[in-house]
Amino acid sequence: MRQNAVLRVGLAVVWLAGLSQADQSNAFALSSHGGVNPCDNAAAKAAKSSGAPLDVLMAIARVETGRTIGGVFSPWPWAVNQAGTGSFFDTAQDAVVHVSQAMTNGERNIDIGCFQINVRWHGDAFASLDAMFDPNQNASYAAHFLLRLYDEFGTWDGAIGAYHSRQAGAATAYLSKVSGLMAGPPPQPIALSTAQRDNRYPLLRSGPSAGNGSLVATRSDLPAIPLFR
Repeated sequence: MRQNAVLRVGLAVVWLAGLSQADQSNAFALSSHGGVNPCDNAAAKAAKSSGAPLDVLMAIARVETGRTIGGVFSPWPWAVNQAGTGSFFDTAQDAVVHVSQAMTNGERNIDIGCFQINVRWHGDAFASLDAMFDPNQNASYAAHFLLRLYDEFGTWDGAIGAYHSRQAGAATAYLSKVSGLMAGPPPQPIALSTAQRDNRYPLLRSGPSAGNGSLVATRSDLPAIPLFR
């Protein structure tokens, strides 16, 4: 075990030496998660516990927060989209401070974490901003939200599109991005397997177009929910 640990450290040093300064910072940030992308790790746990398809979750995470780290396109857990302006932070603490300040200024249209969960509409499901940024809690909420959308629309096409928007055009464009990633090679470092993927439902089959609405609420008639009341 000791020799293997030394070998892993040595390989990590060689790999880091070939990265840009920004990529090195990102890589060190991920090292606290065992070198495994925390969003992918959380997606695997959420898929196993909820029954939501892992390949769908991993593709959505990349569409929502994907960035290139060491030449690999990967999701980022400390990502924020504030009223259409996206930001990536080096640590969860930096991201929490940024969002806390925005909320103090009255902002609520803020998407958070691996799966970009919206503060205004979904924040009440979390105990705190720290919890909302936690990859496992963020992924678990996204997985169960997708399952509710599947139950509503009856197809994964409909559920995936509605995750982003209930407006047909925006939903179709989003579905195209997600299905495009799913059609490519399985994301690394977590390889997809039949054991990890729930096969109860046919993926991406044709179905009815989504109606009007958006990710910020499962139904368009739901009122805004204050965060952490």
